[in-house]
Parts: sequence; structure tokens; C-alpha cells
Amino acid sequence: MIKDLINSDVFIIVALAIAIIAIVISIISIYLSYRTKKRYEEYVAILGKGEDIVSSLKEYLNDVDEVKMRNNEIVEYCNSLNNELRKSITKIGLVKYDTYSNTKNKLSFALALLNRNNDGILFNSIYGEDSSNIFAKPIIKADSIYPLSSEERDAISKAINSDN
Repeated sequence: MIKDLINSDVFIIVALAIAIIAIVISIISIYLSYRTKKRYEEYVAILGKGEDIVSSLKEYLNDVDEVKMRNNEIVEYCNSLNNELRKSITKIGLVKYDTYSNTKNKLSFALALLNRNNDGILFNSIYGEDSSNIFAKPIIKADSIYPLSSEERDAISKAINSDN
């Protein structure tokens, strides 16, 4: 019975139909693949501005690496500037006062010039009727190894609280 079926014309027609369908499906697949490839090439040409997209991407990545390196240099430079700024005078405190009871107009003064760490120098100008003297004292962490008057302490306090 199977022998009769294999020899029959129906079997040959069915096999031929399956073969034709397979060939049609193959042709459609090849056409769709070709069309997809063409679209891909068009998009790549648009993205690459008519140039090879791979070389454009490599050039872009090189540019990104160069920008990163330059950015690191800028950050390093800013850090060194910040370290130098810590040493500069950023806080100023001034207190004017009368040294003696017979002088008026507060012609004496204490001037504190400090950096971010509250290190710096303190000037004290004492004005009298017959003389005027200026003294300088080093300031380390808002204090001095020399005795400080109340006006000098006020000048240091003003400088610390000025937060310039």
C-alpha cells in the first residue's frame, strides 16, 4: 500500500508543491535580507555623513579619550590652585580703639590677616600723643605665642567670622 502511494501521481504532485513553496520562501527570504542590508547601509551612510561609520566612531572615541585626559589635567590644576589658596589671606579683621583715655577718634588699631587655616599675621598700631608704634605678631591656628590684648583677640575673632 505504501508502495502504491509512493508510485502514485498524487505523491509526486505533493512533493513538487512542497519544493516550489520552499523555493518561493527562499526567494522571499533572500529579497528581504537584501532589502534590510540596503536599508542598513543607507542608515550607516546617514550616521557616518557619507563616510565609514567605524572610522568615525574610532575618531570620536579618540576625541573622548583626549577630552578625558584634558579634564584630568584641569582637575589637577584646580587642586593645586586650591592648595595654594589655602595659604593666601582670605580673612580680615579690623578693630579700632583708643589706647589712652586722653586720645579720641580711635586712632589705634589691631588688624588680623588670616588664611583658611586661621594662620597669618596680626598688626597692632598704638597711637599716642607723642608717638606711634606698630607691632606684628604671628598667628597660628587663631592664637599667638605672644600675649594678645583684648583688641587683638577681637580682631582675630572678626577675621575668623568674616568668612571671605
